[in-house]
Amino acid sequence: MEHNIFINEVVYIEKEEQLYRVLWVSPEQEYGYWISLEKQSRVPDRFICPKMLEGISTGAITVVEDPVAISEGNVSETAKEKRDEWWHILKPVLECEPDIYERRRRGELLSEVAKRNNRDKANLYRYLVKYWKKGKTPNAFLPDYRNCGKGDKTQKEKKLGRPVKHDGSFGKVITIEDVGYFEAAIRKYYLKRKDVTIKSTYEKMLGDFYSVTAQDQNGNEYLQLLPENQIPSITQFRYWYKKNQNIKTEIQKRKGDAKFELTGRAITGRSDYQLMGPGAKYQIDATVGDIYLVSQFDRSDIIGRPVMYFVMDSYSRMVTGMYVGLEGPSWAGAMMAIENAASDKVAYCASYGITITEDEWPCHHLPTAILGDRGEMESKLADNLIQMLGVRVENAPPYRADLKGIIEQHFRTINTNALPFLPGKVFPDMSERGGRDYRLDAKLDIRQFTEIIIRCVLYYNNSHCMDYFEKNEQMKQVGVDAVPLKLWNFGIRYCSGCLRTVPKDTLRLALMPVDKASVTERGIRFKGMYYSCEEALKGLWFEKARAKGAYRVKIYYDPRDMGVILAESPNSAEIVRCKLVDWETKYAGKQLDEVRYEQEKEKIRSKKVKAKEMEAKINLGKQIENIVDSAEKKSSSNNGIPKAERIRNIRSNRRNEREEIRKQEAFTENETDQEEKKDMQAAREPEVSPIMRLIQQQVEEEIKDDALYRQSRVPGTGDTGVPGESSD
Repeated sequence: MEHNIFINEVVYIEKEEQLYRVLWVSPEQEYGYWISLEKQSRVPDRFICPKMLEGISTGAITVVEDPVAISEGNVSETAKEKRDEWWHILKPVLECEPDIYERRRRGELLSEVAKRNNRDKANLYRYLVKYWKKGKTPNAFLPDYRNCGKGDKTQKEKKLGRPVKHDGSFGKVITIEDVGYFEAAIRKYYLKRKDVTIKSTYEKMLGDFYSVTAQDQNGNEYLQLLPENQIPSITQFRYWYKKNQNIKTEIQKRKGDAKFELTGRAITGRSDYQLMGPGAKYQIDATVGDIYLVSQFDRSDIIGRPVMYFVMDSYSRMVTGMYVGLEGPSWAGAMMAIENAASDKVAYCASYGITITEDEWPCHHLPTAILGDRGEMESKLADNLIQMLGVRVENAPPYRADLKGIIEQHFRTINTNALPFLPGKVFPDMSERGGRDYRLDAKLDIRQFTEIIIRCVLYYNNSHCMDYFEKNEQMKQVGVDAVPLKLWNFGIRYCSGCLRTVPKDTLRLALMPVDKASVTERGIRFKGMYYSCEEALKGLWFEKARAKGAYRVKIYYDPRDMGVILAESPNSAEIVRCKLVDWETKYAGKQLDEVRYEQEKEKIRSKKVKAKEMEAKINLGKQIENIVDSAEKKSSSNNGIPKAERIRNIRSNRRNEREEIRKQEAFTENETDQEEKKDMQAAREPEVSPIMRLIQQQVEEEIKDDALYRQSRVPGTGDTGVPGESSD
């Protein structure tokens, strides 16, 4: 927005850390005059309007409130007479603008006034500057008696307040000049986002205004404080700060506007004010659960803390939808929470083994408006809520969680009442030295934890009594209890209906994330998984991809169940349902974050295997190098054979080498080889003494005779010794 420069406006220049008052601006807004409110200067300065406007637009110059406030309250008649006297004297020259701001012309004008009224010209300068700095009004000529006690000169000679107990204490009579120093130090040092203390600000002020530059014996400069009776004490500094303290300005300057709006502003409104009934406005937000979970795939793996999404009705405080997952706050989580808010809760609870009736959780509608916090509700995906479903999306300003106090209070209720007794709960002493690592106590997986949260929501909706809830007059007449379910039913019956329903398929298409998948010869690839369907097989999608290369198709998916995706046919706008191929069914029924976790786990395992493979490959290369080095050493000399002869004998050398290899690899051995082996075996056998050789010979003969005897006893082989038989 374009800003104009106004007369008497006070601006703050960041670079100079000074306040200036605008005294006059040319009609064409080309140039003007201003005067510093903090410097001891008695001369206005000229400024260029376009440069000033540029500084205001960039933030280098800021328009601030007028620090000078002059009123006629408690002003004596003598002071008023003094004011009127000086106004009558200086009024003629004050109206000579812009001549009065030019140095040469100003001197001429004041000389005429001084001569005409028999006044000292230097004294006229003092009142002229006072008029400019205090707002260019006749009251600027009022004496400053109010800043000096009761105005009695005798009291200025003694410091006010309790007497000092010992010598060496700082303290002086505070003047308007000292107050200006106090305000300048507070503005320069304390009202900054640096957490500077009052004591540090006081010390900085002493260095700026109550010290002089001196030199030591070596010629080095240092700051030397003024005498003690010329320096205000820290008690005086604190007194004047507390007297003029502005709590709002202090928090805004030191903590920021967002912090003030969150923790410092007055609370005069309510989140459910002017709501017509249930469904008029839902609030949605996410929080990280203070508990660690384990994986469904491998319960020895700790998978971190879950993210919980809740959707609540602002009118009745009813939890209308929820979602528990592992992925950080995102549109995927918000989508699933909104879809849950508009879905049948009986079937949802049954999927987790919980049996309820429709009356226990009768929320399966879309609201008129949804209030978020500028996160996922500001994404392009949220536009479908407006365009396809007609839901108005509202977002709270940054760092203003107080505007969603209903759902923020519910987070506190869940984390305080539901989680403390669960294994893996995080306690504050975990980060302390010697604190217990509660991550190792994790026992619940995400489905088990979701079941617990569902039961907590059922308790909250049906039994939680909200003592802090402000009932309206009609609620008191009917006698409704401050329980979310009863307030919901009361609103449905007595208030205007704001709830709407939409077909399930329309709702899901409007909420499901949209992405692109690749059609390949193996299937429709998405997030590292492959899908197929009858329409794709009949339409030869995969054959076309193999022949012409992969191509992209638009798909819709539900991160809660990656077993199925919805794909847009490349030949038409028809939406087809695609399932995982047979060899990918291990991911059926799993959430996207779980699939990603398992895929990342496999990648890490593969990296470890590849590291070992690389190590083995390096060792293989080293072994090959050793063999090559050995071969080069053996072949270092060629016995002086010419190169031509070596090349000419390749064929004969190959034939001889082949024959030798055949002899070595033959399954049957010739006599020469057998003799050589016997000689080698005999060489390996130990030498036997003559006596041992004679004993071995006798034993062998006995064994031979015994074998012949046994053979003669067999029928048909000769004399058997049986009567009536002979061996012809």
